[in-house]
Amino acid sequence: GFCFLWKRLRCPGRRPGMSSGILIAGTGSGCGKTTFTCGLLGALARRQIRPCAFKCGPDYIDTAFHTRVLGVPSYNLDPFFLAGEELRQLYERHSGVGTVSVVEGVMGYYDGLGFGNEASTYTVACALAIPVILLVDCQGMGSSVMAVVEGYLRHRDPSMIRGVIFNRLAPALYEKACRAVQNLGIRCLGYLPRQASMQLESRHLGLVMAAEVEDFAKRVEEMAKTIEETVDVEGILRLAAESRRQDAESLAVQNVEYMGQAAAWEAGRDVCIAVAKDEAFCFQYEDNLNFLRERGARIVTFSPLHDQTLPIDCDALYLSGGYPELYAKALEENVSMREDIRGKIEAGMPCIAECGGFLYLHERLESAGQFYKMAGVIDADALMGKRKGHFGYLQADLQSDCLLGEKGTTFKAHEFHYWESTMRQAAIRVVKPGNGATWQEGLCTKTLYAGFPHLYFYGSPEVGEQFLEAAQRYHNM
Repeated sequence: GFCFLWKRLRCPGRRPGMSSGILIAGTGSGCGKTTFTCGLLGALARRQIRPCAFKCGPDYIDTAFHTRVLGVPSYNLDPFFLAGEELRQLYERHSGVGTVSVVEGVMGYYDGLGFGNEASTYTVACALAIPVILLVDCQGMGSSVMAVVEGYLRHRDPSMIRGVIFNRLAPALYEKACRAVQNLGIRCLGYLPRQASMQLESRHLGLVMAAEVEDFAKRVEEMAKTIEETVDVEGILRLAAESRRQDAESLAVQNVEYMGQAAAWEAGRDVCIAVAKDEAFCFQYEDNLNFLRERGARIVTFSPLHDQTLPIDCDALYLSGGYPELYAKALEENVSMREDIRGKIEAGMPCIAECGGFLYLHERLESAGQFYKMAGVIDADALMGKRKGHFGYLQADLQSDCLLGEKGTTFKAHEFHYWESTMRQAAIRVVKPGNGATWQEGLCTKTLYAGFPHLYFYGSPEVGEQFLEAAQRYHNM
């Protein structure tokens, strides 16, 4: 496995064929990583540079911000799901279309499972052998920020940290802070002053969705202008360039080989999978859809909010996560869609329903103290919890043969939610890495998976292929 890859490989030198890129790490959650990353992407776009964007870990919201800035997909790089070589291959594959890759970290740089750095941003940096810029939140500190910087540099050897940017630093302190950083042997690449217009609102699962932010383009433009004024963008580009550029011919060969892994499996397959995608259902791994496409599936998107029925001739249904509770009234009012989904699932159409999709399949969904009718596939109510539900990574174990595999099949997943279900049955045994906590959850039949855990097909390809097998059987009926 990839966990603790740094111990085995000791952050190897960059291989021939790896892309030019930079990783923006932070001292902790809320230190400004997404704000800075979006501003940097905007600043690069202003220079007619075509960047590619990535996010460490399972976050769906930050990738949506990147996508809105660039107008192209942003991808997750998650070391919990992927071994080191797989992570590198995925990075190379997606980064080859741009001039420079910008990878945003998750949580604090070394934060991983339990109290260790397994599955952390640091493990991604080591796997990609990519230079790291540490974004340090200076709110409420003066010279103490240097103790923070020095501690991050010394915590692991090598740290991979090559530069520092100070966030919310008083301009008058920057020159002294910069000299102190340079004395540590790394580069000082600028600072961001405290600026209210650059703040992004939060919700219970993190930032609000990118599509909900008013005057988003204006905000990004302001971020980009501030970065141009106070950050050494050219220095960032020089640092990124030190990670050797991917040779175009080598990339093409690798992509052919990568695609070839699925080519033999996809022979003769022509299934259509309907994927929910709108304001209410917006938590999706783009790579999950790529996984299905590579194996011959045709992906069509639809809106449970706005469309009246499912797409014609679809063979399977993918209800992704999101915020259905914010649109519960509109979902209830779309009676024809609710009835069509219920009818198709009860008739045997294969369906994966993750988190928000799981909530939608209940009889009723609670929102702001009221209950709204949903699809009614699951004879239970979805209730707003009084505290966070299960958050983070998990290992799942199937207790019986079902849509996702045979009894005893294990796969990795993650979940983050506040909602609860009154559903009494549970088909999946779950173990939380790090503390060993176990519980039962989820509904899994021969044609339906519905539960809070989110799946990642590249990390558990047998699960994605079982879903496609079921879609193929439905197609052939």
